[in-house]
Amino acid sequence: MHNFRAVLSLLIFILSTYLVIDLVLFGFNWAVLLSSFVGFACSDYLWPAQHDHDSHWYDLLEVVVEFPFRAVALLLRSLGRLIKHSDSSIDLEL
Repeated sequence: MHNFRAVLSLLIFILSTYLVIDLVLFGFNWAVLLSSFVGFACSDYLWPAQHDHDSHWYDLLEVVVEFPFRAVALLLRSLGRLIKHSDSSIDLEL
């Protein structure tokens, strides 16, 4: 079952990566962007948390599959912290 989840996660990751490349090459589209984000989140969610193998390839694929989701999560957390700790008052000097 772990191998099936890993292969399915890898296929969704490849599809999401293609969607990002499609965004860059053929123009921006909100539906494609949202689909790629959902695909990266699904591939991260489907990746098995524990695996039985001591394979370096498996560990490398885990890092590659989890990278886009973790990068977007880090970006959103950073923006949230920035907004949370910023001044609530807006100063306009005229």
